[in-house]
Amino acid sequence: MIVFNEDGCIKCGACEGTCPTSAIEVTPSSIIHCDTCGGEPKCADACPNGALKVEMYEIAEGIEQARLVFNSILCDSCGKCAEVCPQETIEVTGAKLKEVEGFCVMCQKCVDICPVDVIGIPGVCEPKEVEIDLKGKGPVYIQDCVGCGTCVEPCPVNAITLEEVGSPITVNDDCIRCGLCSQTCPWNAIYISEKIPVKRTKEINSFTFDSAKCIGCNTCVEACPGDFIAANNASLTVAIPSVCAACGLCVKLCPVDALEIDVEWGEGAPVDAEGIGWDSEKCEFIGACANKCPTEAIRVVTKTGMLCPALEETDAEPSFTSCIRCGACASVCSNDALSVGTIEIEIDGEPVTRDRIEFNPSKCDACGDCIEACPYDMLHKSDNPKLPIAGFCTLCGQCMEACPENALCYK
Repeated sequence: MIVFNEDGCIKCGACEGTCPTSAIEVTPSSIIHCDTCGGEPKCADACPNGALKVEMYEIAEGIEQARLVFNSILCDSCGKCAEVCPQETIEVTGAKLKEVEGFCVMCQKCVDICPVDVIGIPGVCEPKEVEIDLKGKGPVYIQDCVGCGTCVEPCPVNAITLEEVGSPITVNDDCIRCGLCSQTCPWNAIYISEKIPVKRTKEINSFTFDSAKCIGCNTCVEACPGDFIAANNASLTVAIPSVCAACGLCVKLCPVDALEIDVEWGEGAPVDAEGIGWDSEKCEFIGACANKCPTEAIRVVTKTGMLCPALEETDAEPSFTSCIRCGACASVCSNDALSVGTIEIEIDGEPVTRDRIEFNPSKCDACGDCIEACPYDMLHKSDNPKLPIAGFCTLCGQCMEACPENALCYK
């Protein structure tokens, strides 16, 4: 049985791409794969014609594993195997010789190709244990950055700098903790506000190598963090993989431009994509939402020049600003007075879970670290002894109830 340590997975998709029977699906949040039902595959039991069978396979000396074998001649594409598959990996394709896909044949190709060794076989090669402890690491934490620069372009505020390809990135104070860099990083090297990200999807449209340009320097071989590229010493060239982490480091470092890669990225999910949605076209900037918010997590400049909820006159243009629950404040709170929790809300009749900021005033010593960490300048000290720090969103929804124009909603 193939096993995965998902905590250490970088979601590169190499295992999915190399699997000959399409028994692995890597999603941004999980890995779905055929586990042969613990050695007793339900698909084989359900097959009326014996097209799918269980075979004991000696994978190492003295160690046998159950694997599935398929006989195309016996398959009538009835679909009963797909109906009983608990992992839902089996699919009836109807294609000749491959009428059914999604079952594990224990070929071990996924184990061999994994760049971070988190795929294994119990008793034969255990998956690498990777523990990601982000506690106390702060709003921006960078570890083992390979300097590929993949995160630089997605940053909406140009806060990331790559001085030299192959050297670690730096993140400046303009960072708004949106998390797009963390979602994009192919090597799990950057974390925002102590959160493990849901990765963006990606697809390699093309990865090409021009052997006529190659000078056999092996720069790409040595630079590849996942050892995907192999040297071909006989011809002084290299062999590039069909699937990899798609960081592009090899392309950037190749001195003769012999490599090219085209990667199509899926949409990212910045931290403000979920929570409270604000419709600027509906908003009349009257400030009712800011005045109603129990934690002063909304700041509105009205059309009459009033700053709410402070009720101070200002020359600033009408505007709406709110806490987006990025979690930067919680990541620097040494007393755990601020934390990121979850709440279940309803959107279009369906229950969904969203992040919220939780605050325990009894633990707060008003040190102000959270105020400095807030990228949106929302947090501030309060005169209320029961609320020494204000400006964080608990996702209570009172702002939406107060808005007469329905400019606010859950999203």
